[in-house]
Parts: sequence; C-alpha cells; structure tokens
Amino acid sequence: MKNLHFYIYTAIFSCVMILWSCSDQEYDDYKKFAEGGEINYTEKVDSLKAFSGKNRVMLQGIIDADPKITEFRVFWNDGRDSVSVPVNRSGGVDTLSVTINDIPENIYNFQVRTYDAEGNKSLVSNVTGAVYGERYQNTLYNRPVLANDLVGGLLSISYASMDLTTGVIGTEILMDGQSDPIFIPIDSDKYDISNYEVGDSYKYRTLFLPEETAIDTFVTDYVSYTPVAKPILENAAIPFKASSKSGRWGILENWTTTEPVLVHGGYGGWDEWNGNIFNIESGWGASAINNGKIYQTVPGVQEASYVLNVLIRNTNHQLSDPGGSYFVVAKGSTLPDVSDVETAEEVLAYKRINLDLGSEYTYRLEFTVDEGATDITVGQITTQADGDPGRFCNVRSWDIVVK
Repeated sequence: MKNLHFYIYTAIFSCVMILWSCSDQEYDDYKKFAEGGEINYTEKVDSLKAFSGKNRVMLQGIIDADPKITEFRVFWNDGRDSVSVPVNRSGGVDTLSVTINDIPENIYNFQVRTYDAEGNKSLVSNVTGAVYGERYQNTLYNRPVLANDLVGGLLSISYASMDLTTGVIGTEILMDGQSDPIFIPIDSDKYDISNYEVGDSYKYRTLFLPEETAIDTFVTDYVSYTPVAKPILENAAIPFKASSKSGRWGILENWTTTEPVLVHGGYGGWDEWNGNIFNIESGWGASAINNGKIYQTVPGVQEASYVLNVLIRNTNHQLSDPGGSYFVVAKGSTLPDVSDVETAEEVLAYKRINLDLGSEYTYRLEFTVDEGATDITVGQITTQADGDPGRFCNVRSWDIVVK
C-alpha cells in the first residue's frame, strides 16, 4: 500500500512540474512576441462596393466605430498603384468614397485599408470592379429604326428590339432647334411626335449602361434624319369597302378598276364571301381576265426610298400560267399592260404572284423616287384563265413605308 501511495504522489508531482514548465515557456514566448509592444489595428472598411465607369471606377464603403481613422488607401495592380484619401470622422457612420480616374479598361481587384495618424492600419477589404473604355464603346450600335411614318403632322417612329445584354437602356432624340433631348426607353418600340413639319430633321443616338450601377452612360454618335411624308393608300386593308356591290361581288372604293376585272355581272375586285377582301378572281363560271387592272394613285410622293408591302391570305397563281399576275409600282397615274410590266420604263418595282411562295405571305416591292413631288400608282395587273379551278389572289392589305 505504501508503494502505491508513493507512485501516486510521484505521478502528481511530475504532472505539476510539467504544467509549470509549459506555463513558463508560454510566458517566455508571449514576452518574445510582444517585445515590440501591443499591435493596434484600425477599423476595417465594411460594405465595400465598386461602381464601374468610363476609364474610371468609384469605390464606396462605410466605417462606424473608430474615431482615430485619418485616411484610407486603395491599392491595385498587385500594389503597384495606389491612392490615399483623407478622412474626417463625423463621430457616426461615415461613407468613404473615392473615384479613380484615367485607369485603363480592365477588371481589377482593389484592396482598401484605413490608417490612423500613427500609421496603424486595418485589415484588408477587397472588391473587384470593371473599368470600361474603347473596347466596350466599339461594340455599341444605334437602335435600328424600322419606320418613320409622317402622316398629317404626326411622326410615328418604330424601333426594332435589341440585345439587352449589351447594356442598352434607350434612345435619345434631339429635335432641330431644341436643346433638351427626348428619351425613349428600350422597352418602348414606338414613339409619336405631334405637329411635325415636313422638311424638319431630328438626330438620335442610343444610350448604354455596361452595368446597372455604372456611374457613366455610354452613347453612340448622333445620326441625323429628315422624315419623309408617308404615301397613304385609301381603303387598303380588310375590311375593304365597296363603292357598289351585287351579291358576293363589288367594286372597290378609292381604287380604279378596269373593265376586264368586272367578270361577275359587272362587278369584281371586292369579295364579300371571302371576308370583304381584295380579290381578282376568274373561273368557276366566270370569264377569263385579259389585262385586268386595279390600282390607286398617290400624288406628290417625296424623293426617298420606299417599300410597298402587300400581304396576301392565299392564291393559286402559278409561274407557268400564261400572261401572269403582278403587283406593281409605277410612275404616273396608271399601270402598264401585263405584257409590258417587266420592261416598261415607268415601272419602279414589280413582283409576280406565285403560290409557291405560300399563304400569309408578304410581297415586298422596294423602290426609289429620285425626283420630288412624283405621282406614283400601285396595284395589281393580271391575265388569268377561266375554268375550274380558275385563278384568284386574296389580298389582306397594302401599305407603303419609308425605308
């Protein structure tokens, strides 16, 4: 039993000595570590953010506890570049902000530390920020304008959609003689300007923000444009109106219809059975049509480039048909004969009607008026057979737009 007590006392004594020795070593290590005195840190910048700009960037963060802070410094390019900014503490929450100018386009990692008057510094706050410049600018382009329709003093501008990932936010219009631009946001595809005078000009450019919080807006170069009065066709879409009718068939109001089209008891061109539509039809008991025409003249069309859009519902005209059927634009107050349509000097544009193009198809006739105040005539000319089946072309609408 005595031996057991001896071993227990010996073990306890050994443990005490080991603990004392370790404590003494830790004390020596602490003294060695703290030989230069206590290390003081200033308050670290919180909520650090970077706001992109054009060859510049703005950094913002907050401090709210340390009254000793006298400056903060920003480092980038692995510390090779830096800027120092004085800080005047208010005693509450202060926002630290700096804009770094004349910095090349790139993506940067910024490191921020605060300092007091004795040179003590904070731990590092990091933030990544992008700087935009010429490379980004060179990718930008003006929002495409689909149409400038000037009718009776009302200018309606139609815009195409754009890729929103480019940062596009809208278009700016500046009227001649005005200093304040009009902003059209990117989610608007049309803008109307009233009391617009023929011959007046406007210029436009497109605005971009590379990031939602960017501090600079990028813009394209201004483009100047003088809208041209839109040539107007009357009674040019479903439901077409008839000046007179008998049963299913009638004669189109505001259009000139020649005798060969009137194969339905003295009527033709307006078709109630197909939904008050424009339709030159032969066959199924009606006579053939030889050089029939339905047309409308638009006076005083301005010098510009245009497109006549003719939207059809369906047709059965074929390229192999003798004679053929055409949509035509010509100078003057009438249309040429079917046999001359492809060679007549007055013809500005034509398209042959062809079922191979399909139903619900829009025929685009592009043409240019190179002299101001020119009368033009648009319409359909046709030579088509009788029989069963005959020939037809149901037209939904006619429209002339300025290119």
